[in-house]
Amino acid sequence: MFEMSIERTSRWLKFVEIASVVLMTLAILVLPVTSQPALSRLMGYSLVAPPAIIFLAVFGIFWLPFYLFKGGNVPAETRPFIAFVLAALVSSLSAFFIKFPPYRDFTALDAEKSALLTLMIACGVYFLFVLWFRTPKRLNLAAMVINISGFVLVMWCLAQVYVIIARAGEYPGWMVRIQFYASVRSLLDHVFLTRAGGFTYEPSWLAHQLNILYIPFWFAATMTGYSSFRKLAGISLENVLFAGAFVALIFSFSRVGLLAFIFMTAYALWRLHVHGISWIQKRYGLKLTLWLRILIVTGIVTLYAVVVIGILSVMARYDPRIGLLFSLEGTGSNLFELASSADFAERVIYWANGFLTFARYPLLGVGLGNTGFFFKQHLSALANRLNEINYVLMYENYLPNVKSLWVRLLSETGLIGFSMFCTWFYVIWCSGKFLEKQAAAELRLFGWMGLFVIVAFLAEGFSIDSFALPYLWVSLGLVTAASAVARRLPVAT
Repeated sequence: MFEMSIERTSRWLKFVEIASVVLMTLAILVLPVTSQPALSRLMGYSLVAPPAIIFLAVFGIFWLPFYLFKGGNVPAETRPFIAFVLAALVSSLSAFFIKFPPYRDFTALDAEKSALLTLMIACGVYFLFVLWFRTPKRLNLAAMVINISGFVLVMWCLAQVYVIIARAGEYPGWMVRIQFYASVRSLLDHVFLTRAGGFTYEPSWLAHQLNILYIPFWFAATMTGYSSFRKLAGISLENVLFAGAFVALIFSFSRVGLLAFIFMTAYALWRLHVHGISWIQKRYGLKLTLWLRILIVTGIVTLYAVVVIGILSVMARYDPRIGLLFSLEGTGSNLFELASSADFAERVIYWANGFLTFARYPLLGVGLGNTGFFFKQHLSALANRLNEINYVLMYENYLPNVKSLWVRLLSETGLIGFSMFCTWFYVIWCSGKFLEKQAAAELRLFGWMGLFVIVAFLAEGFSIDSFALPYLWVSLGLVTAASAVARRLPVAT
């Protein structure tokens, strides 16, 4: 009887293990899809509805109790994130003591329920990736599945780029039907006639998922020489996908997305140049004077500036906003005038609302989701010029958001929550630097990936303000898991 009980338990545990592998694999495979129509109808919300969340929810229900029952622990790297979540909860509770300006028929409870749900999604995704990818074998599985998922995404984006260039945005019926099952927004929408959007709701979301998950991963693989598959003539699949993702990013015409990629590239080049100069000095016994170092750095910066200007010039031919952004004609005498001439004045209005709300409640903020209550109070007279702002005020039935996660953290969680979030980023940065020293290729891969993600999010955080998009939590969850694995291994010398 006792042996039969042990055998049943063993079979059940094996089933749970196999099921967890299948569910986690499916969750990563569908990461490129951000607003699947059937899921959007089920949730009653058409924008952020990633099917990956469903697979991860089922995965957590089946696997997490067994992990906790077996005495599974939480890595130390997650402590600042836990502190941030607690600070966000305290801020949200304290918000009920604030008298908010009326905005239609919304209440603080309505706003916070939605915002706390997205925070719960972020926590779930992050911790499931942290806790499950706790072995080198599983980290290699993650790398392989990210490559497969990314391959499908890049091929679809390149097909869209071909249609934009060769067919002036006239998509064939079979592409329209595929997109119909993946997104609530059709390829026939005017946005996709000139911009690549992948399987996402809008092109800026494509830039976000590329910059926060796929490009850092392939960039890191290129830097470390890692590959999940056999290389051909010294070229890996990751190298090819990295190049394809860059093309897709360019044709998303996301200005913040391009800035994030420039940040990543600048960081990589800086590291390579520092390493290269040090190697040359040691190899040939050279001593570079201060002026010679300045001359070398100036030459390198000039060369890269020419390359960036060339890329922007090409982009300006397809997207007038890029041309306006870097044009000196009609820029005006203040920030709003400059933003208006470059077609991002609406973003400045949203950010200003967040900063002014933070100025009024700097310590704890106003609680998750509540910044929109102050939108009317903080509007400048210049905002009346903007059609989008007027449309939101007159017709849209939702609380205006901040359009930037950095500004949102300040206004809704105050200095306490913002500092905890930044502390968590610093810990992840240190984890990435620690992983660079490891002998295992997959650990070095995720170390470089973590560094690229943090650098990219310095820009991407001004474009995305939702906790529900899973890419940041997936990427930093894998980096955290890799760091926890590395701490049990010897440091490479």
